[in-house]
Amino acid sequence: MPKLKDELFRLIDLRKINHEKVSWSNWIINSPISYSLMERRAMYFLSGEVKHKFVEKGLGVPENWKELYFYLTDKDLGIIGGSKNVPRTYETLSCLGEKFIPVNYTSPEGKTYEGKVHWIDSFFYDKQTKKYIVRISPEIMPYLINLNNGFTSFDIGTAMMLRSKYSQKMYEICCKYDGEYRYSSKASGIKYKKRVVPIKLENIRSLFNIDEQVDPRTGKTKRSMSFKSYKDIRVNILKVAQEELYWLYKNEASDVWFDFQPGPRTGKGGKVSSVLLFIYTREHPKPGLQRPWQKGDDQLNPYESAVPATEGTKKKKTSAQKIHSNPWHDYEHQDRIVYTLLSRYLTKKEASYYMRIIDEQAKRFRDTYAQVIQVIQEKEGQGKFANSTKQYKRNNIMDYVLQVNLKDYGWSIKPPSTRKERKREPGLLDEQTTRKDP
Repeated sequence: MPKLKDELFRLIDLRKINHEKVSWSNWIINSPISYSLMERRAMYFLSGEVKHKFVEKGLGVPENWKELYFYLTDKDLGIIGGSKNVPRTYETLSCLGEKFIPVNYTSPEGKTYEGKVHWIDSFFYDKQTKKYIVRISPEIMPYLINLNNGFTSFDIGTAMMLRSKYSQKMYEICCKYDGEYRYSSKASGIKYKKRVVPIKLENIRSLFNIDEQVDPRTGKTKRSMSFKSYKDIRVNILKVAQEELYWLYKNEASDVWFDFQPGPRTGKGGKVSSVLLFIYTREHPKPGLQRPWQKGDDQLNPYESAVPATEGTKKKKTSAQKIHSNPWHDYEHQDRIVYTLLSRYLTKKEASYYMRIIDEQAKRFRDTYAQVIQVIQEKEGQGKFANSTKQYKRNNIMDYVLQVNLKDYGWSIKPPSTRKERKREPGLLDEQTTRKDP
């Protein structure tokens, strides 16, 4: 991570840092990044001041706006941005009030409003006392104090040590899900392990404010998408944040870090559509090697490894669980695997016929290729099939595997013709495909 000299300086800084936890409403945690690295550090510091002045005393939002003033010194600005960068931190604070953060508000009548608020709404510098006078916006206060549910607690000392706004956001996300969180998909029946978080790529782009922004009124593009591919996101956001948090965790300056892997791939070509985050804490450390996953390590398993048994018998896996536990599930070129499997038993024309239909299905449904791989592999595992003739295997693949067994996944493919027609008309498939062999 850091070079040796840089690492030594950071280790010295770690000893100076004051660690304390604050809580933010999840509306702030879930909001897109709209502040720079230094601006977020200022927000963390001010959250600590709000905690001391209001949260620890059990106070609500004051009616007197003068109570919302906070008086900072050069020493405070040195904590935020470094003792050598006080002028730059001063400029950051003086501009912080110009930016909004999106929030949600529910009135006592139950009506929900979505809007934007400031973190601070005024800033002054007193030449005589040499103090910086910051007034916290009263509209942001309900998202920082008296939080009974829907909030995330994190260490502002750890957050202020991070060197990237993306790392800061990843730290907040890790803290949000570092407890007893468990994600489960009712639709697929998949049950993930605790602290495994699937996030769609489109949500990552929104959270990190790297998605395309279009003005809803004019339709004009206000900002183009950055980090367009998963590789860009992996290199510039995920890997950077992982290395930072792991380094702090290793040096006992953070209680949380994470691993990640691409989630299910979709469409022809197998594009990554989501990311799986594996969140580790001191209470719930990573099993096995205590370091970020590397090529050659055992694959990270996001699913519950054991299915509860009933009266000595194992519970049968659902179709979705079979798919997601298949080693080929996340392979980038699943269509090639399908074509290879079909070609073991069918003629080129027959294999191309089926691939045309499978390709069309894959444009609409994510796990199409994985489903075909699964049913063929299940058939190959049967002793009778393995020891039978080539003709038996060919007919079995067409008449049962692809026509009957695929129905477990809600679809099937009819053979190109009956067995007699296949024998009598060997050229029947000539006009049914234009697919090129991979």
